Amino acid sequence: MRRTALAVTLGSLLAAALWPSAAAAQANTQNTPSQLGTVRVTTIATGLQNPWGLAFLPDGNFLVTERPGRLRVVTPQGGVSTALTGVPAVFAQGQGGLLDVALDPAFATNRRVYLSFAEPGTNGTAGTAVYRGELNAGSTGLVNGSV
Repeated sequence: MRRTALAVTLGSLLAAALWPSAAAAQANTQNTPSQLGTVRVTTIATGLQNPWGLAFLPDGNFLVTERPGRLRVVTPQGGVSTALTGVPAVFAQGQGGLLDVALDPAFATNRRVYLSFAEPGTNGTAGTAVYRGELNAGSTGLVNGSV
């Protein structure tokens, strides 16, 4: 439980640090008490369906996965892109869907992105898979991908 509270607090602090103005961040911040102390939650964007994974891009934007199978770019100002192209088909039922996103350690030079997801199988089954692709120059899609 302690790690969860710390992760939420760090995420909120990072998000607040990227927010364009202190006044805007204050207007979208809510303090929530917990057993370990107060957790500050800053809403950056709305309208995402089951957001699941998040990766911080070097330009200050975020890659965010939506469990139904979409990957989006979210700006610190709250802008949400259209769904990126090139994302593999996912099995979005039960607990399955598009899960986590991670940047390659050498992202600045290779633009590689990794996605974990529930891959559709046969007869209504699914298995966990990892996809690797490259974020294109316009950050509108993934290219050169493989599972």
